[in-house]
Amino acid sequence: MVEAISTERLVLRRARIEDVAAMHRIMRDPLAMRYWSTLPHESIDTTADWVRSMIDPPPGSDDFIVTLDGQTIGKIGAWQLPDFGYLLDPAQWGRGYASEALAAFLAHRRREGSEFLTADTDPRNTASIRLLQRHGFAETGRAAKTWLIGGEWFDSIYWRRDL
Repeated sequence: MVEAISTERLVLRRARIEDVAAMHRIMRDPLAMRYWSTLPHESIDTTADWVRSMIDPPPGSDDFIVTLDGQTIGKIGAWQLPDFGYLLDPAQWGRGYASEALAAFLAHRRREGSEFLTADTDPRNTASIRLLQRHGFAETGRAAKTWLIGGEWFDSIYWRRDL
């Protein structure tokens, strides 16, 4: 298993228990979590459980913590391949880090022998949609009311990219 992937500005590495505080800061932020699959984390224990699940993942998982200058700024990867996702600190948005991390993750999965990756975005998440399109993902379908999060229904656009 690849432990780390370096890019020009980032290091994607496996999760450590020391990531809990930084990931909690991100995952308690309503802006960061607006299109995530859960509500913002109210408790650091929730984030700690989430990080522990990355440290001891199930088969078919390939998740990384994204770091910048040694600081945790998010995550990218697959809880269950081929479906993957990413989450970055809103303070880091607009600087190209998501694109850089995604390019590195795609190259990694190609080297690991994946034939394709899939993603699911909310139709309102235009930044994520543009990111996936720039990296060669094609829309494969849409569905209404696919996620019920905090009493609110969210729709999905499904994406695929052959590697």
